[in-house]
Amino acid sequence: MWPPGSHGPPVDKGDGCASTMWPDWSTISLKRSREYQLSRLMTRLCKQELIVLDELGFIPFTAVGAQLLFQLCSALYERVALIITTNLRFAEWSSVMGGDERMSAALLDRLTHRATILEFVGTSYRFRQQLHRQEGKEGETVPEEQV
Repeated sequence: MWPPGSHGPPVDKGDGCASTMWPDWSTISLKRSREYQLSRLMTRLCKQELIVLDELGFIPFTAVGAQLLFQLCSALYERVALIITTNLRFAEWSSVMGGDERMSAALLDRLTHRATILEFVGTSYRFRQQLHRQEGKEGETVPEEQV
């Protein structure tokens, strides 16, 4: 699997896993759709055991990008394990999905059906680490309560 935060394309590296950050997937899929190769890419992705979409929603989607995400998730639905990382609450999804509330609701319906949802509340680990560095205590971790 690709390291967290990598910008590698969602390809099979032989371990049955594919991972990409959403802006990369959106760019790749738009290019492939223009080249009439999107169905081949989708077929390859449907053969994976696990796909990780990292940082979904940090950049608002165009209407076409939102449709591609819906198409991808519909193709993977109940076939491939999917992990999505995002800072968005469910109520915020339509604002980054090209403003299409119906498509957002349908996508969330598919994503949350039979899903395990993990919500992490608190200060970012990176933020805590940076505060600690600024205090001159490099190498030590900052307990969340102190932030």
